[in-house]
Amino acid sequence: MTQSPTDRPPSPEMEAAIARAGLVPGRSPSPVLLPRPDRLFAGRARRLRTLAGGHSLADWLRFVASLSEASAGVVAGPATHAPDRQWTEDLRALLDRLSGLPPAAAVACDSLKAAPERDIRAMATHIRHGHAAEVDLAAAPLLAAARQVAWTRHAAGLDATAVTPPATATVCPVCGEAPVAGMIHIGATSGGLRYLHCGCCGTAWHHVRAVCVACGNGKGIDYRMIEGGNDGVRAECCPTCKNALKLFLLEKDPDFDPVADDLASLPLDILVGEDGFTRIGGNPFLVMAAA
Repeated sequence: MTQSPTDRPPSPEMEAAIARAGLVPGRSPSPVLLPRPDRLFAGRARRLRTLAGGHSLADWLRFVASLSEASAGVVAGPATHAPDRQWTEDLRALLDRLSGLPPAAAVACDSLKAAPERDIRAMATHIRHGHAAEVDLAAAPLLAAARQVAWTRHAAGLDATAVTPPATATVCPVCGEAPVAGMIHIGATSGGLRYLHCGCCGTAWHHVRAVCVACGNGKGIDYRMIEGGNDGVRAECCPTCKNALKLFLLEKDPDFDPVADDLASLPLDILVGEDGFTRIGGNPFLVMAAA
């Protein structure tokens, strides 16, 4: 199904959506929005548990929700190192908070607790370079969660007005990762604007609408949806470079979370993939899909 995103102005009732999303704007309209860790992880966990109700991936969504709940507790602690070093310490703290995990994840958790830091870092390097098949896939979400904690805490401590928007739209200005999805925002300062959201550090950066994020093409952009699904969830598909980006319209649902709702809308990725489109970026909890 093809449909263009709405350009209607946001209603006054939706003005609080930016705060609920755990983002802090800089100047208006802000080219960069930084995360609010105290809200981001707890809000993501609630969203995942809501989405899990009746979902075919309910167990997976609840597992990621438990990781997000644990992350909310760990991110409140102080950092003693830069995020590239800090995340392994956060991993240890995260593993200590987890309980009641699925069998495979529980085994991975115990293995990571006993693993030396060099092995843990090697696993993360394999995953980041697309070699996830070389590591225990059950450990991958745990590593991803720890990296999110360290980088989100780091991003939250920056000054949004001092963060330079990326020269390349597909690179986060804080951590250098690709966006997990785009969101059409609502509210007084950013209503109607599209922001690309980083799945690692939670930073969002502005990018003009109806223009391909990968190649800059603005002609023939196609918006695809799952027939009968949530009409606020769409895939922006470029006919020129054949890349696609997941897109969420907060006007349709102000509780959208880029990571949580991306996981819950996996069938849309499958649909556009079958049509020959390659996804821009990816979800930190779905690294095994790229192996």
